[in-house]
Amino acid sequence: MGFLSAFKKKNITIFIFILIVFLLFTLAYQATVYSAEPPQMRVGISISGSHLELSFDSGYTVINMANGAPLQLPAGRYKLVNTGGGIQVLNILNVSQGVFSGPLYLKPLSSHPSGQAFQVHNAIYGSEYRGALEILTEGSGIRGVNIVDLESYLRGVLPREMPPSWGNYGGMEALKAQAVAARSYALYNQSLQRHSGYYVCDSQHCQVYGGKSCETTNTDTALSQTRGEILNFNGVLIQPFYHATNGGHTELTQNVWSGSLPYFSSVPDPYDDPSNPLGLNNFIVHNHALWQADIPINSLQTLLVNNGYNNPGQVKQINIVSSFPSGRVNELRIQGTAGAVVSLLKERSRTVLGLRSQLYSVQDDPQPRVWIVSAVSGVERKESFSELEGKWAVGGNTMKRMLIGESFTAMGNGTRSQVPYLSFVIEGRGWGHGIGMSQNGAYNRSRAGQNHNEILSFYYPGAQIDVGY
Repeated sequence: MGFLSAFKKKNITIFIFILIVFLLFTLAYQATVYSAEPPQMRVGISISGSHLELSFDSGYTVINMANGAPLQLPAGRYKLVNTGGGIQVLNILNVSQGVFSGPLYLKPLSSHPSGQAFQVHNAIYGSEYRGALEILTEGSGIRGVNIVDLESYLRGVLPREMPPSWGNYGGMEALKAQAVAARSYALYNQSLQRHSGYYVCDSQHCQVYGGKSCETTNTDTALSQTRGEILNFNGVLIQPFYHATNGGHTELTQNVWSGSLPYFSSVPDPYDDPSNPLGLNNFIVHNHALWQADIPINSLQTLLVNNGYNNPGQVKQINIVSSFPSGRVNELRIQGTAGAVVSLLKERSRTVLGLRSQLYSVQDDPQPRVWIVSAVSGVERKESFSELEGKWAVGGNTMKRMLIGESFTAMGNGTRSQVPYLSFVIEGRGWGHGIGMSQNGAYNRSRAGQNHNEILSFYYPGAQIDVGY
């Protein structure tokens, strides 16, 4: 027994030694999974028009990627045009500097330029950008792709997605929560390959990106204090949806779109409830937390047809058939004189009717609404002014009538229409899909003393903050 006992002890010792070596190796391997530097992003820049207007200083050079040769272009401003056979470069005097097969690559001469940037003058969301720019043809136009490290990219995202001024009024932890969410969202979208030739675009479809021209001290601080932090669920990067305000209740993905994700929940959010149920002294109600939409009967059938639904005829009734526990509408049923019934499910009611959220109620009967109609450059514009109901209107002949149910004509530049209209009145709360982090809720939580980890834990339950680099 003594020999066997010694033998077992020896084997156990060997096993423990091997296990320790394995764990050390594993830890060493995991430590090398993430780079010390942030990954590179390829961001598609939205431009106005089919050309690209570019300027750069002497810290940059332009390379023709077809042959790797630098172009002899001095610092200055240029216009790049798709000729069908390549990219034509025109100088400030509109004189051609050549046509190149491309793509072209605007490269900073320094590997770590300090404060260096180039300008894209007809960019929609920004004007000045860090990093490099790849220029290629796309259809009959030109596409610019900003190649920049993730942290520099986020410096141009955060100020566009959350007001930097919130940091001055108790909202720094909200900005830090937004930084972690935006970083995770960027990396998640990078893996999806949603676009050809670049990882993400610069519009709301991905995340709004304004480049160097929109950077601020508060958002830079939020990024530096959360550098590399990302959201994982069971070791896998999450898709961290966020929105402006949830109206007091978060939502599940399957109740808005389809499919479920384990790191979202549908629970009350007192820090974003416009009624302020906690009675907080410094509570902020979002500008769009409470809203009302008036939808004229005459325009409803047009909205439905334009969105691919059968024409129900003159709409007579709108009913909420079912709702989710949060109060968000599951099915909205619209019935018209033609006998056709149109059902709008989940988020479709929000997108088709142009509502701010899926959390709303509908008044039983259409209400009279006074509409002012005008036209600018031939484009008709209608604005509802419910406060004009019951007021007197005076015409050019000094005759006056009260605006209550009678038919009046408002004339604009080439447009005439009648007021008041009968409208379906929809009253709602929140702005956005309600899934994941409410930015206004995060702001109130930050002002109440919660840190960014606590904020993220509420809006993405079960997710952990890990350091990606």
